[in-house]
Amino acid sequence: MHDNNAMIRTILSLVVFAVSVAAVAGITAAAPLEVTFKQAAEVDGDAITIGDIATLSGESPLADSLAGQIVEQSPDPGRSIALDARTIINRLVRQNASLLSVLWQGAATVNVSRSFVTVSSEQILTAIDDFLEANRHRLPQADIRFIPDSPPLPINLPTGETSWQVIPSSPAIIGSSRFSLIYNVDGRVRKNFSVLGRVEAIAPVVIATKTLKYDEIISDDAVSVEPRDLGQIANPTGVTELVVGSVVKRTIPSGAAIDTTAIEQPPVVRKGELVKIFVTHKRMVLTATGIAKSDGRKDETIRVQNSSSNKLIYCRVNAPGVVEVTL
Repeated sequence: MHDNNAMIRTILSLVVFAVSVAAVAGITAAAPLEVTFKQAAEVDGDAITIGDIATLSGESPLADSLAGQIVEQSPDPGRSIALDARTIINRLVRQNASLLSVLWQGAATVNVSRSFVTVSSEQILTAIDDFLEANRHRLPQADIRFIPDSPPLPINLPTGETSWQVIPSSPAIIGSSRFSLIYNVDGRVRKNFSVLGRVEAIAPVVIATKTLKYDEIISDDAVSVEPRDLGQIANPTGVTELVVGSVVKRTIPSGAAIDTTAIEQPPVVRKGELVKIFVTHKRMVLTATGIAKSDGRKDETIRVQNSSSNKLIYCRVNAPGVVEVTL
């Protein structure tokens, strides 16, 4: 027993001596890497790393590598998730046994939120208004605005460089029933949605002051000019001169805007009418008379029978009672 106690005292003396020698020589054991989990953290990117949710002691290749390890995908902007520290530690240690030497400490659960930028309802509608203004050169002269069916809901986007694209449902813009908006952050599409509504374009148009019936010639007192929504009218015109004197192709109700496809210019030359034929050849102009074989409007080509030779020739209608042949 006495020998055993003497042996223990000898071993302890050697240990103390070794430690003393090491201290004198400036040799110390390396401190373990400490990883302290936070109770809460906020992230900007799409992935959550150890460096986002914990603090790491000192600077070393191991600390740098561990800080960059992805542990989970980030929640949607404005949302949060709870991460279990023990689950994260176990997964990392299974992947790399050397991490057993790390001193893990801190919160058992980390609440992680995603930073975000809110695009308000007003900002969404302003984006559509800006699009209309930028494309005004493509639109008729009118007081134009977008009227949504209901205010769009705000959206949350990740932080970063934001850009957006506005696409109307109709290539003509006027008549669109919705606008699609695509928001990009740092060049990546983050939101894609539509705002329902209509484009209102108020401008003066020609309307019928009475019911205009089929084959009726429109007189000056049968029309007037009033402001109307172009988005609700097909093929309108604001020029009365284009309407007065035209022939009605289909009935136009009183108060309705004149659809230019519902009217046409009357024939300048009538079938069976005697016409004067002008023949232009180089610098010479010859004339003859003939009989129109069909109705013809200005600049239309019709067949005319030459009164002298009875031959049928094609002529362009130039004016009332006048047709022209160019050789």
